[in-house]
Amino acid sequence: MKIINIGILAHVDAGKTTLTESLLYTSGAIMEPGSVDKGTTRTDSMALERQRKITIQAAVTSFRWKGYKVNLVDTPGHMDFLAEVHRSLSVLDGAILVVSAKDGVQAQTRVLFHALRKMKIPTIIFINKIDQSGVVLEQTYQNIREKLTEDMIVMQEVHLCSEIILSDVADFEKWDAVIAGNDDILEKYLSGVPLTLWELQKEIKRRVQRGTLFPVYHGSAKDNIGVKELLEVITEVFSLETDDSQSELCGYVFKIEYTEQKKRRCYLRLYSGTLCLRETILLSKKEKIKITEMSIPFDGEIVPADTADSGEIVILSDNTLKLNDVLGDEKLLPRKAWTDNPLPFLRTTIEPIKAEQREVLLDALTEIADTDPLLHFMIDSITHEIILSFLGKVQLEVVCSLLNEKYSVEVAIKEPTVIYLERPRKEAHYTIHIEVPPNPFWASIGLAVTPLPVGSGTEYESKVSLGYLNQSFQNAVMEGIRYGLEQGVYGWEVTDCRICFEYGVYYSPVSTPADFRFLAPVVLEQVLKKAGTQVLEPYLSFTLFAPQEYLSRAYHDAVKYDAVIETTSLKNNEAILTGEIPARRIGEYKSDLNFYTNGRSVCLTELKGYQETSGEPVVQPRRPNSRLDKVRHMFQKIM
Repeated sequence: MKIINIGILAHVDAGKTTLTESLLYTSGAIMEPGSVDKGTTRTDSMALERQRKITIQAAVTSFRWKGYKVNLVDTPGHMDFLAEVHRSLSVLDGAILVVSAKDGVQAQTRVLFHALRKMKIPTIIFINKIDQSGVVLEQTYQNIREKLTEDMIVMQEVHLCSEIILSDVADFEKWDAVIAGNDDILEKYLSGVPLTLWELQKEIKRRVQRGTLFPVYHGSAKDNIGVKELLEVITEVFSLETDDSQSELCGYVFKIEYTEQKKRRCYLRLYSGTLCLRETILLSKKEKIKITEMSIPFDGEIVPADTADSGEIVILSDNTLKLNDVLGDEKLLPRKAWTDNPLPFLRTTIEPIKAEQREVLLDALTEIADTDPLLHFMIDSITHEIILSFLGKVQLEVVCSLLNEKYSVEVAIKEPTVIYLERPRKEAHYTIHIEVPPNPFWASIGLAVTPLPVGSGTEYESKVSLGYLNQSFQNAVMEGIRYGLEQGVYGWEVTDCRICFEYGVYYSPVSTPADFRFLAPVVLEQVLKKAGTQVLEPYLSFTLFAPQEYLSRAYHDAVKYDAVIETTSLKNNEAILTGEIPARRIGEYKSDLNFYTNGRSVCLTELKGYQETSGEPVVQPRRPNSRLDKVRHMFQKIM
């Protein structure tokens, strides 16, 4: 049976989950459709998803239609989860973008369509809720043309009377977008040669597969109107001629989840070859895993399987696979795996309301971070606080709800702050000598620091020979430097530099590794002060769409939020501005825009990376260290 993997994407309340249930019901996979309001749907598995009526985590279900098995990957649709959307999108053969007939194209619709186009995912647009009163489809079409794409083609005639009637567009005159896009077909048409439905449908499929044409279909998922027609087009347009002779294995891990029973499940898309139970598989990074338990989606359920064929979504019970891992040959991946996970740029401290639940909290965070590459956590080596780093505030809300509902841990969090970094401005050298006050340690250390380009990270090298200073002392220096890099001149983590341990002296038998471990961060602080550091902050690149009459205000307000406008243009009565803005200001800028445009502006953002902060450097108070603070203070007095 041929397999097609599709995703349904939509803005909140456009009816994505209802459409999923309707597809399962119409295809015969389930006996009755679930309800979003009653919380009985198959894909929204988290209580928070049902409560908010949004899908946060991707779930997988499937149905069969006319000789095809269709796996439905329920992609997340919230702003803060676009990285997870991208990862889920990379395994799709096609996508259905749901637009509400009455609400039209919303801000989130544009964000999702932008992601689909960027990843060249074949896409069908489904106008849902056409049975609602006050629907004017011509306005909806115009809305799609202006805000999504002009490369759309309406595939059905819709008669909105007491009974909704859908019929295929028979008039080829309305298929201009298809005819004009192919020179051979256009030549035949202009020459008066009759065109056949078959050749036009073939051309539509070719262009949809290339991501240059977007067919529009209609219906009401709640009442199963237009769903059968949608099933037909899914199997016609998204099916690919695959090379079944390709027997070499290639699979990609796109999701990890933990069940209520603490079982770790890894979801992978199999691109080629066959996966068999009890088989030992080579990962692309040369590790091996044995398949001990395997399941696949089937008719609305997840069922055990002994084998899985090319195209299948496979669920493995495994504790070693990670997100973005490739099983088998990485070169056979048809679409480059989405590995560009942006670094979290917000952080907060998190603690359990009940102190005795600290270990439970840490275990829970370990599981959650394993399933979400945009969430990091660490324990402060001095204060022992749990520090959570993340990308968006809704993501934090979801984590807190997960902790409460799934792990029964109530937590307290502080107001999130932006994560700044420090980078040395120039090369510098500094040495603190043994027995030279105020050095209280039996050690001499000389360090050099050299700035590296932004984004390079840190490098370390030792020019002190192991023949003179043995490994335990060398390791102690490295540990001390690693600790020292946690707080630079302004109190932020230091990055983008090379640290060189270029001089070291010890006295036998009094010197110990601890002397070197405690002295190293003191020397590092002094050499960084000598070099000077710049504070870096995360920047976003943005594309802003606003009604034309707000062009001047959007442009001139940008400077208030430290944004830099790079280009401006006008299209379809909309002003389009591109530029960059500090991540800490984007929330205010968006709120302001939404307020004065009455919610008619859309801002697409992507993480650009770190660059020097636009204002005065932000200082973070240093964490206390009873062993080192007195020594640091003594060196500050003599500098």
